[in-house]
Amino acid sequence: MGNGSTLVLFAIALALAAVASRRNPHLVRQGVMLAIERFLAVLPRMALALLSAGFIGKLVPSGPIANHIGPDSGISGILLASLVGGFIPSGPIVSFPVVVVLLQAGAGIPQVVAFLSAWSVVALHRVLIFEIPLMGWRFCVVRLIASAPLAPLSGIFAELLLKELPLA
Repeated sequence: MGNGSTLVLFAIALALAAVASRRNPHLVRQGVMLAIERFLAVLPRMALALLSAGFIGKLVPSGPIANHIGPDSGISGILLASLVGGFIPSGPIVSFPVVVVLLQAGAGIPQVVAFLSAWSVVALHRVLIFEIPLMGWRFCVVRLIASAPLAPLSGIFAELLLKELPLA
């Protein structure tokens, strides 16, 4: 349990277990059983995603990553990362290990922030699968025009924060 976020999650889980226990002691057992089921369902995917990320990390050359979306790539790297991030068709089990690989290959933090923002906000695979069929073209176009600038803006804001804040 090495880091602070793990301790925070553990404290939240204990607090929720205490609340559930006060309402109905059987809820705690049901919650633990559901958590075990979810853990066992996610574990193989997570293991495969991390294994794949390890292979990708060894296969991806760091030179092009550093050149195109490295810390010195500036706004062009942020825009490129924003564009690429919107096209990544995966969930967090794949995307976050890819982000780790990008960082290890020399990508800049602002560029990775833009990449993740585009992946989560734009997500063109979800647009094609869910938004257009369920919400229609008009809604989809309005949402994309309104939200697409958020990814590069988040990268620019991250770059400004890195210049202003002495983060370790």
